[in-house]
Amino acid sequence: MKTGKYILAFVIGFAFAIKAQEPLTIKVRKEQRLAKAYFDNTELKLSAIDKFGNVSANRITSFKFWIKGNRNPINGFDNNLGPEISKELNKLKKSTKIYFTDIYVLDDEGHPLKLPDLYEIWFPNCVNCDVVKKKKRH
Repeated sequence: MKTGKYILAFVIGFAFAIKAQEPLTIKVRKEQRLAKAYFDNTELKLSAIDKFGNVSANRITSFKFWIKGNRNPINGFDNNLGPEISKELNKLKKSTKIYFTDIYVLDDEGHPLKLPDLYEIWFPNCVNCDVVKKKKRH
């Protein structure tokens, strides 16, 4: 009889020990499909890229556009850059760093997702460039 009580106590104690090791809540983190933003300088378009490197059709909801040396950002609200940003880019006379910050995109379920900041070097159209004539040394 005594051994039966010890076995029963051992089984109950073991069951409580196993129960104590299980977490009370299980946290599930959704894997993000979109990884970063991409600037297409030929179409003046900002796009999202998935984790495999493919350009996705997800909609960019907002971003801030900065030009190096300019303290005021320009807000954008679409994949295509607005006329104000295009006008600022056409004013540039030499290659300049441009930055896209606070980039938000809608994922496949329609939830906003923040993408990492992006910087590019903008090379202007040479029609806008000032041609500097070099003097020949004799």
